[in-house]
Amino acid sequence: MATSYYNVESILKSVGALTETEAILPTGTDLDVRIQYINDALGEWADTYTWQDLNLTKTFTLNADQGPLTAMSLPTTFREPLSAPYVTNTSSGIPTEYALVNKSQRFKMNPDDRYSYISGEFMNKSIYINASLASGTVVEIDYMAFPTAVTSTADYVPISSSQYLVKRVAAMVFQARGDARFPGLQADAQRLLSNAIEEQNVPFGRKNQIPIANSGFTIGVDG
Repeated sequence: MATSYYNVESILKSVGALTETEAILPTGTDLDVRIQYINDALGEWADTYTWQDLNLTKTFTLNADQGPLTAMSLPTTFREPLSAPYVTNTSSGIPTEYALVNKSQRFKMNPDDRYSYISGEFMNKSIYINASLASGTVVEIDYMAFPTAVTSTADYVPISSSQYLVKRVAAMVFQARGDARFPGLQADAQRLLSNAIEEQNVPFGRKNQIPIANSGFTIGVDG
């Protein structure tokens, strides 16, 4: 499975090779539809697993003193937190964790507790830290993002499992046409998705299974 990042043009040419037996880009309405298929497939992929491709870090640097409750707007692609926020002030340089609690728990916290919570509507969330923070303070939080939608053939797809995306989009094309090849291609896409999950669960990356000639020994299986 390819691990490089590809743009929409590359993905759609690969899709065309499967659906039209020509590695060419669609045009007009067909192009719009297939870009939408890519976004639909990215949404399905993102809902399937906690992908490293979508594991991001947001870093804030305050440009003014704030408090006693410091609020910072999260990215519109923010889905859920993967860590508590860590605050590093300019004097100590040592990061301090502010425990992330459910919003409703904030009423049960003490005024001097080091805590934080997230509030706001979808695509308009903010993180609140129970502290007065000085200008220059750095705040970092890891989070799971929604994949960024693609809109043109020049956009890059935010997924390293590019061959899954090719097979899934091609399957969508066949499904819309009522083509009998849809089930087979959909099965290929699901297999690639399962492989991607398995590979992410292997420490330090992809599991290699390389047989050594005449030894009966396989690297990645026998030790």
